Amino acid sequence: MKKHHVHALLLVVILAIFSIFTGCTNTMVAERTTVDDTGVLNLPDMFGSSLKITADDGLVYIPSPFPHDHFKNGDRVAFSGRTTPNPYYPIQTGIPVDLVLMRQIPGDNGYIYGVGNVTYITTEGGFYGVIVDTGGKSGVAQYLPLDLDSEFSQDGIVVSFTAKGNPDAITISQWGLPVNIVRMKKLM
Repeated sequence: MKKHHVHALLLVVILAIFSIFTGCTNTMVAERTTVDDTGVLNLPDMFGSSLKITADDGLVYIPSPFPHDHFKNGDRVAFSGRTTPNPYYPIQTGIPVDLVLMRQIPGDNGYIYGVGNVTYITTEGGFYGVIVDTGGKSGVAQYLPLDLDSEFSQDGIVVSFTAKGNPDAITISQWGLPVNIVRMKKLM
């Protein structure tokens, strides 16, 4: 073998070893399958940064889908979702998360984004509520839509929604957090 072939082979071996030790061959299998955390929203800027949530523990999450209305850069949020592998690593750093629930904090009067099931509750004469199962330590969140459109008044349908919390609303149901629906979409 010629000397320049040996040097090229040696260079390839060194690069391969370096790649393995620096994590460039990472398959990005998510360590956590669910996330239930709080953090700060970092919205994209004109320089091309990506949408992120920087969690209080320092981890960075890339939420999808993201409700583009009513949430602002720097908002403190509580969020829940399911993590997925990041096929764009190392170009895009962060843990992709399919959002199930995100709400502005503190308090219950901020905006809320969620994916949940419309459920008919039989107490107090009957009404429809939206139940979001976070799959994490928060468990189940219950929302009482004060203005649910008749199109969504169907037991068992899955919806994504953006709502504004209305904790001061007076209802007879005594169930869930009263919310005003801003946007709702049927998923199944």
